[in-house]
Amino acid sequence: MELSETPTIKGKVRVITTQSLPKGFWATLWHKHILGKKTGKFLRATEFTPNRIMLGTNTGKTLILQRLIGTNTYSLNIKYGEIGTGSTTPADSDVALTTPTVRVALANGSISSNIASLFFFFSDATLANGTYYEFGSFVDGTSTIGTGKIFNHALFTVAYTKATGEDTTVQLDITIT
Repeated sequence: MELSETPTIKGKVRVITTQSLPKGFWATLWHKHILGKKTGKFLRATEFTPNRIMLGTNTGKTLILQRLIGTNTYSLNIKYGEIGTGSTTPADSDVALTTPTVRVALANGSISSNIASLFFFFSDATLANGTYYEFGSFVDGTSTIGTGKIFNHALFTVAYTKATGEDTTVQLDITIT
């Protein structure tokens, strides 16, 4: 008997926009349960956009393979997310976003069945008003843009426009089948 298995790893991202809260204001909404933070009223969410899990030296899928054979140079812990204004189609060989703008630490993550959901919170004060086209997550590194190893790179299907008084959360789902 032959076992037939075609394993895959894929990702998708979406942007969730909430109204930012005045300093000191307290609210308990569904978003608090996801992020563990007190955030404002839900305004909108984009559709999920597929993204590319990188396949290059010390990136994405290659980092997973390295860990499987005991090469533990990098932790494989996704620690940071970046949003940017670049609109170039992602390629397997990418080592950074095209035009990174802001980097934030992973706010929260969970696993359900074969899906890891990671959330990256960009407060109104952190993310400038503007139009954003790309997102990526990074293994290791620091809070400084350009550090760590890129894991995934997404180009939003529809550009995300951030306005005054809005907090932004990017949800990254990684599925292994």
